[in-house]
Amino acid sequence: MSAPAEPKPTRARRPRLLLIGSVVYLALIFGVMLWRGVSIEPEWVLLVLLVIAVALGRGRTFIADWTPFLLLFFAYEAMRGFAAKTNFQPHDFSGLERWVFRGSIPTLVLQHAFYHPGVVGVQDIVAMLFYFMHFVLPIVVGFVFWVTSREYYWRFIAALLLMSFLAFVTYLLWPSAPPWYQLHDVVKINDETVKSLWGYTLVTPIYHSFNPNPFAAFPSLHAAYPMLAAVYAWQRYRLLAVGLVLWTAAVILSIVYLGEHYVVDALAAIVYVAVATSVVEIVSRLRARAASVTPATPSA
Repeated sequence: MSAPAEPKPTRARRPRLLLIGSVVYLALIFGVMLWRGVSIEPEWVLLVLLVIAVALGRGRTFIADWTPFLLLFFAYEAMRGFAAKTNFQPHDFSGLERWVFRGSIPTLVLQHAFYHPGVVGVQDIVAMLFYFMHFVLPIVVGFVFWVTSREYYWRFIAALLLMSFLAFVTYLLWPSAPPWYQLHDVVKINDETVKSLWGYTLVTPIYHSFNPNPFAAFPSLHAAYPMLAAVYAWQRYRLLAVGLVLWTAAVILSIVYLGEHYVVDALAAIVYVAVATSVVEIVSRLRARAASVTPATPSA
């Protein structure tokens, strides 16, 4: 009798292995880009993900599904910069921060403990990396959702865009200043780290173009984006969700240490995540309920 044929790899395993390999590939590429001082912007991330989608045999679907998100996301970025030109006086949240923490400012506490002027520490670089991954993380997480469920991807992206536009309205009508702008004792560590690592090269103007609105501190979208990703990952991707919760904690610690946000900015992000998620999920359930109701056929 001939030996039984070896089982062929299932179609389910191939996309999973390709997805894991793609994540490793992305980590290597973006790690080298950050190391060499090359900015990681949304269009670069989407270009790499397009290559992966083509490898999965879903290139056309990727373009159809992601083009609206890309256009709306860039529109938000353009408007975020416009919000800085309204001439509204930025609000100072240092008083609220002191009230919450009984007279102390966490940013000052962290910088006095860990920041050393003139020396780039490991903590400075790590915090800066978490800060720079602001745009990358939600796009990559959205891609994971898209690979497994387009419907789930659309819900996540809808909540992401809604939250971003709610934040934009806040920045427009109620701007707020970050710690580095409001408090003289706070160091803008990102500036010092970029200068020390790359000097006044091409990296410096690219870095300063990252945030066209210095008064977009409340709420912190740096904290809100991974929070939202963790909320949506929790139902279907529990291990990924745990990682995103830890990532969110690291981001909050980083942005406070760097002097980019107060802790209250990150706490406010929880409210924006809750509102955006609730609205999208309620609308999604209503649409699903309406679609499941079939019209009654007239009796003969």
